[in-house]
Amino acid sequence: MAVEETSLKILKDAFHQFNTTSSELEKSYRLLKEEVIDLKKELQKTQDEKEVLREQAERNHRLAAVGEMSAKMAHELRNPLGSIELFASLLQKEVEKHTRNPEKIAWAKHLLNAVKNMDHSITNLLFFTRKPQAILKSVDFGQIISELIGFTQYLFREHHVEVFQKIDPELTDIFCDEDLIKQVLINLILNAMDAMPQGGALKITAHSTHDMPEEVLITISDTGVGIPEDALPLIFDPFFSTKTTGAGLGLAIAQNAVTAHQGVIYVNNRKDRGVTFTIRLPKHKEGRHAVQ
Repeated sequence: MAVEETSLKILKDAFHQFNTTSSELEKSYRLLKEEVIDLKKELQKTQDEKEVLREQAERNHRLAAVGEMSAKMAHELRNPLGSIELFASLLQKEVEKHTRNPEKIAWAKHLLNAVKNMDHSITNLLFFTRKPQAILKSVDFGQIISELIGFTQYLFREHHVEVFQKIDPELTDIFCDEDLIKQVLINLILNAMDAMPQGGALKITAHSTHDMPEEVLITISDTGVGIPEDALPLIFDPFFSTKTTGAGLGLAIAQNAVTAHQGVIYVNNRKDRGVTFTIRLPKHKEGRHAVQ
């Protein structure tokens, strides 16, 4: 009888040990499965980012010849255009001085404005063909966003656009070129407003992520008309635009500025409506970087 009890106890202990080990193995399996899923997600994210970088590298090589030719053309046009602008300005003053005909005054004003717009386009073209250098200094990113929103507040009211912002308060010591980043953000904000002629909502966020703590993630989202799917791969190419006005250089210049920070910029259509531009910037130390 004692032997049977001893055997039964050993058997119970063995089953208990088996159940305990089985539970631990099941728990370990679940943890391992979750870890594998996370690793797959991280790998996919890394592959997606590598694909973005590869596409940007191909684009830079493809546009090198275009940039060189455009720079030569812009320089050739700049000098005579300066003379035209001077004489158009003098003509406007003479017309305003010697006539009260509102139609002639409007013609002279329109001529001068057209010349100024052309000069602005050439300035953008020259800026695009130069490789911008990012002079990195410590900045308060939240302050930059607040200043830009304050600066463009009247445009938001005029276009009936409601602005939302969510900026990580800890982004007070980010190394970037303030002027270049402001230019990028202003460009994206103005594009967003153009995409919402009937009004809408604009959301700006900036934060670091747990998986990429050494990066700053900036998003600008709108509720506009979106971008045609076939146009998405071309949206950062110079002279390409989905709008009827403009030279189509704004986003190309923005991408050059982001690349000067060794960052990336990309765009996606939102599921409901509108688009989201995403900028990923490394938290550089103070220094100087140029587009390669």
